[in-house]
Amino acid sequence: MIDLSIIIVNYNGEKYLKECLGSVYARTRKSSFEVIFVDNNSTDLSVELVKSKFRQVKIIENRSNLGFCKANNQGIAVSEGKYIVLLNTDTIIEEGALDILVKFMNASPKAGACGPKLLNPDGSPQHQGGLFARRFWLSDKPSKVSYVVGACLLVRREVVDIVGGLDENFFFSNDDLDWCRRIRKTGWDIYFIPQARVIHFGGFTTKKFSVKPFVEGFRGGLYFCKKHYGLLAYLIYRLLLVVAMLLAVAGAGLAYPFLKNKQKLNAFLQILIIAIKGEIYPTYEDSSRQ
Repeated sequence: MIDLSIIIVNYNGEKYLKECLGSVYARTRKSSFEVIFVDNNSTDLSVELVKSKFRQVKIIENRSNLGFCKANNQGIAVSEGKYIVLLNTDTIIEEGALDILVKFMNASPKAGACGPKLLNPDGSPQHQGGLFARRFWLSDKPSKVSYVVGACLLVRREVVDIVGGLDENFFFSNDDLDWCRRIRKTGWDIYFIPQARVIHFGGFTTKKFSVKPFVEGFRGGLYFCKKHYGLLAYLIYRLLLVVAMLLAVAGAGLAYPFLKNKQKLNAFLQILIIAIKGEIYPTYEDSSRQ
């Protein structure tokens, strides 16, 4: 069995793919690995780039955007590694980062998953938690944590066999928190390994506002709340979200002539409808070819 199955889900990430894949092949020297590239119907030249520059990569081409979770599960289904790595397209592996994660996992039989230190492009530590989260990403020692961010997340295959893959009721966002929570519930530990370093450009696809990821992020938040915190918390969150989106729609409507991105009004309206109706499950057009 090879050490690593590195799964990269892509949607129009051509700008970063050469550097991302190049770093994987150049800086992973001690671990055997395969790379599985799952493309969610990109409209740029992502697939052509991978086919021409990285011929050893296994490619799955979807005919529609199936979202992050469903596409990663496609990769997991055909993977062969002892460990599975979810890796974002907008990352650059620093020297030996994946080797360090593998070495740690081999020496830590109770560890179900781990993640590296994520860095901003300027080399500063990247924030990896919510508003009130413990700042584990500033530690200089391996630390047991509640979760690690899905930009680079390594999971033991045995764990995946037990807990399953990513929950496909998430289209985008919240999936890593959910997966880590499920892993911990089965008794496995999760670790942050700062000696492994990965540059993460951090949501480059969402810096240019995109309605679908924005909307699906809120839908996923509602689903996560209902799944893990129960009906009452979910209903309260829905109510608060309705109020927030009514204010956002009103504000965007009044300022519409001056909005730099007029798609935001449409996004706020979609989220409002989701919150009112409780439509917390995404829809998919399941079509792929390998």
